[in-house]
Amino acid sequence: MSRLKLIGIFALLVTYRLTYADDIVELQKINVSFKKDLSLFNCAIHTSLSSSEFEAQPLATVANKLTDIPGIIVSQNGGPGGRVSFFFRGTESRHVAFTLDGLKMNDPSNTDRQFDSAFFTSPLIDEINIFKGPQAVLFGSDSLGGIVEMITRKGSNAPETRFNLNGGSFGTIDSTLSHDWKTTEKHRGSLTATRFHSDGISRLNKKRFKAKEADATDIYQLTSSSAHQWTPKLGTEFLISNIRGENELDGSKDDNSFDYSTNDQILSQQKSLLRLSEKSALTFRNGINHNNRKISTLANGEVTYNGNLIQNEGLIHFTSDGFNFLGGISSEHEDLKLSRLEKSFDLHSLFAQLSKRTKGFKFQSGLRADQHVRYGQFYTGSSGLSYVFHRSLFSIQYSQGYKSPSLYQLYAPPLSGPNIGNPNLVPEINKSWELGWSFLEDSTESELVLFQNRLSNLISYTSSEGYINQARFMAEGAEASVRLKKALYHLNAGAMIQDFKNEASVVLRRPYVSLNGGVSLFPTELIEVNLKARWFGARKDLDKNQKVVKLNSFEVLDLGVRKKLGKLDFGIQLVNILDRTYEELYGFSVMPRSLFFHFGMTF
Repeated sequence: MSRLKLIGIFALLVTYRLTYADDIVELQKINVSFKKDLSLFNCAIHTSLSSSEFEAQPLATVANKLTDIPGIIVSQNGGPGGRVSFFFRGTESRHVAFTLDGLKMNDPSNTDRQFDSAFFTSPLIDEINIFKGPQAVLFGSDSLGGIVEMITRKGSNAPETRFNLNGGSFGTIDSTLSHDWKTTEKHRGSLTATRFHSDGISRLNKKRFKAKEADATDIYQLTSSSAHQWTPKLGTEFLISNIRGENELDGSKDDNSFDYSTNDQILSQQKSLLRLSEKSALTFRNGINHNNRKISTLANGEVTYNGNLIQNEGLIHFTSDGFNFLGGISSEHEDLKLSRLEKSFDLHSLFAQLSKRTKGFKFQSGLRADQHVRYGQFYTGSSGLSYVFHRSLFSIQYSQGYKSPSLYQLYAPPLSGPNIGNPNLVPEINKSWELGWSFLEDSTESELVLFQNRLSNLISYTSSEGYINQARFMAEGAEASVRLKKALYHLNAGAMIQDFKNEASVVLRRPYVSLNGGVSLFPTELIEVNLKARWFGARKDLDKNQKVVKLNSFEVLDLGVRKKLGKLDFGIQLVNILDRTYEELYGFSVMPRSLFFHFGMTF
């Protein structure tokens, strides 16, 4: 832990002294860049969100940004600080990979190596790209269902300092101070500090458990992100982030104030780009994702989980006349340490992606070969084709994905009774098809996507056998969205319909139908009024006795008003206007009618 702290302090000092931005003149001469650009090597339709689309929201966590995207179901265990789950097109929540500037954030100390965004705030984010469907060729394990790429600011608004203050119901107070800086045109960066507190609501709901006690949440986050152009051919990016989350928990059968958890996460990464020519470049990336979680309960006392994910990668980029090639080699070292368990494994990979554009057509193909210390060699691939006709884009994409079992799933010792871990587990598999159409006119955007995910070897947990490969199912359905932008208003609507077939066990927490919509009004140039609605159909879940129950459909309506006044902006937001009492997950609470405010100042 001391070494990680030294790395973090050193990176903060370096990035505060030096500055750089991606958009300087030297880097615009060629198309190659620091990141793996999935949009170049994917024919499927994806979604991008800019900072202007999600700033000034009172609860500045990533989960709030993804709730309005068709095909994504977001659920949380009882309000701020509770575990957040993301379901992409029927896949499990553990099947989504999250990256920050390319650094994989999935938590190796978690039982299923899932990224929990409950404590990750968004003011440092400049852009979010969401790709649904397997992305294993470029990102390997964990991206079986899709990937959320988060890209940090690197002095893009320099020189600028911004202060945000949000607060409201349940003793919520959220403050962020960020500074975009530069010393020269070749050295820029951003430093962001966030402090969030909420007295919260009870994690367990009143209907099931008659719970009344509020469970508080505290978040501390400090992030430095910068980029530097040392010579016309050599550039480097640095990222260091320290995140601490603290929250009270409820017991499994009642609410009490004696259970709590803390989660410390340190992210550190450097990426270097060496330009070989106007059309080619090399990229080298080294990063570490360190997690330290402590959970204290009356039943089990204090349990500590330590996990590290060390990532090393080398890439070669080449682009010429509509042709793009990206090849690479990578290694991941994962380790987990807790009481009576200390294990690790290594994964080495070789991969290549290419795409070609010509006369309205785009072709993409890719292959990845993995050498796993436990499972030996296995391969994943992808291929896609798209065609632009007038203002329409037609596309078809086939992708394979996998997720290797976590160290906890493989080796977890028994708490009592039979073993939890199962060393005979094999990777989960997804074979995915997507057929898409999108239409873009001056003020109208429309999308329609048909998808199918064939999942097998899915890992389940049983009280008698622990973790086993037993589940399989096929998720298929359709997504549709429409966006209309006029001078005085914007309209958007989305829908997802999905069905599950060949189920080996019950598919939980994923509705068959979900709808979302919204309208934004601009009565003046300085005022914006937003009304958002979500409707989720019925779902299945497990009760406290592990019996299948039905969760009823529900709708949520939110209203927000924002006003800009020079370098100041103000806002209010009314959440769950209708004060609906519903369940996203069995037995957990959701936010009742709540009022929040926002104040922002730029100087």
